[in-house]
Amino acid sequence: MRILHIISDSVLGGAQKVCIDLANSAISEGYEVAVAAMPDGPLWTQLEPEVKQFGLVHMNKKIGLNLLKVIKELKKIRKEYKPDIIHLHTSIPGILGRWVFRKEKNHIVYTVHGFDQIRIAHKKFLPIEKFFQKYSGAIVAVSDYDMKNMNDSGIRKKLKLIYNGISLSSIKPVSNLPEKIKEKKLVLTIARIAPPKDIELFSEVAKEFINKDTAFVWIGGSQNLTVEELRKKYNMPDNLYLLGDLKNASNYINLCDVFVLFSKHEGLPMSIIEAMSQGKSIVASNVGGIPELIDFGLINIKEEAVEKISLLLEEQEKNKEIGQKSIEKFNNNFTLEKMWKEYKNLYLELLENK
Repeated sequence: MRILHIISDSVLGGAQKVCIDLANSAISEGYEVAVAAMPDGPLWTQLEPEVKQFGLVHMNKKIGLNLLKVIKELKKIRKEYKPDIIHLHTSIPGILGRWVFRKEKNHIVYTVHGFDQIRIAHKKFLPIEKFFQKYSGAIVAVSDYDMKNMNDSGIRKKLKLIYNGISLSSIKPVSNLPEKIKEKKLVLTIARIAPPKDIELFSEVAKEFINKDTAFVWIGGSQNLTVEELRKKYNMPDNLYLLGDLKNASNYINLCDVFVLFSKHEGLPMSIIEAMSQGKSIVASNVGGIPELIDFGLINIKEEAVEKISLLLEEQEKNKEIGQKSIEKFNNNFTLEKMWKEYKNLYLELLENK
């Protein structure tokens, strides 16, 4: 079986991690694998050497005038690589890939990685998504939430649910936080600083703990603003620390007392799954697929976040109890082994449809 993954951005977001893990898992079982994405990003360093790499020179987030050039690049890959399975990740590759490989439509897997990005953030693409659903062997939702919303939005053909998963071996705990943070209780988030991630709420919650010997730490950078500009824009308190983009950010999860993720919309966040795998209690926004991951820590407003974080920091037994439930839920539902098995079975099933 020859598998081609196509994804737009080559940064290390949730969709990219899924792409990397599926590619490497397929290589470990002796399949041929290629990945096509924007060149020069950190995604490429995470792939096994046996994965064939295609840099999409003209692919970018605002594809605009480069549209025809990207289509030409994909056509060249199609002719050269001749994949048996075409796995598309996120909306732009999902549309362009289904057009270029439309003759192989029964062998196309399209993973949406968060339907709210289309349904809410980019509504203009919804009619296009509805049209292109016929050029798919399978459309994969990463949460029951997305599955329902896709169905309600008229995307109903060949829908399948496969949860994201991670490998425990991908996380290697560290201990090198700055000294001024080490002695404090630690509330941690890992996310890019962008509109869907509610850094304003994170800052407002942190202010409520300014005199409680608690550090709020954000790992993840902004493409548009410096640390100084961010601190000024959101009037951040002194107990909030912006550490920027750190390599292998998930390695720092073991250091926190509570993991948080405040989002305006989500698919199925990899960072929460990573925190679950490390036995952490979690407080997160009640949006997208997050309720399928956690129970106790769901919040809708700032006051709920403050209340639940306070409880988890003060009551260690409660914190440990919820952390243990996190591990159990992870082991049952969100491992890389489970995710890869379900995707592999899907690939093999599609290959039976000539």
